[in-house]
Amino acid sequence: MYLLAFDLWLIVEKAALILCIIGLSFFIAMYTTLAERKVAAWMQDRRGPSRAGPWGIFQPLADGGKLFFKEEIIPLASSKFLFILGPAMA
Repeated sequence: MYLLAFDLWLIVEKAALILCIIGLSFFIAMYTTLAERKVAAWMQDRRGPSRAGPWGIFQPLADGGKLFFKEEIIPLASSKFLFILGPAMA
């Protein structure tokens, strides 16, 4: 089947390849961050991220979930624009 003179399987194949590359990039970023935290803990002579799963392998997923579910609380008596702009200007 052709869609705008492109083979549909070619489009599906390229989309799958792009998704695999993005997924691999996210995976590498998550676990290099974990490795960085473990090395920093070793250098500072403290326990590293080992709370989530064996040897802390689920810690990046826990951090991502925490970031995803964070709620930004803006005081009612403040300007929303200035409240958001303030940290960016600091």
